[in-house]
Amino acid sequence: MPEAKRAADPLLVRLMEAYGRAWETRDADLVVSLFTEDATYHENPFNEPIRGHDGIRRYWQQATGPHRDVRFRWSPLFSSGSLHGIEWSSEYTRADSGRRFELRGAMIVELRSERIAHLREYWMRQEK
Repeated sequence: MPEAKRAADPLLVRLMEAYGRAWETRDADLVVSLFTEDATYHENPFNEPIRGHDGIRRYWQQATGPHRDVRFRWSPLFSSGSLHGIEWSSEYTRADSGRRFELRGAMIVELRSERIAHLREYWMRQEK
């Protein structure tokens, strides 16, 4: 993965490294700072996307709140102008149960003004 990151768009690297830090530390303020004010975060393709900073903050706090010992990795899949594809994985322990999980997924992000304007992701989870 490190070789691929060096070849990636420097802005994408900066944003994804911060995204990983935000998840690992459950820092909703940091994750929100990565998005434009009018951003959409489409976490579930069967639901409407989450919209704006307030919506993203609420989702992030709810989704990552019980995560502990988080480890996030990513690698770029493609870049075409402001559109980027990313493959990612994460491992975490649920604080409420002590159970360990692994997520693997892909996301498509559209950047605008050096931030994420639209994020759409697909992922699967398994217990470790």
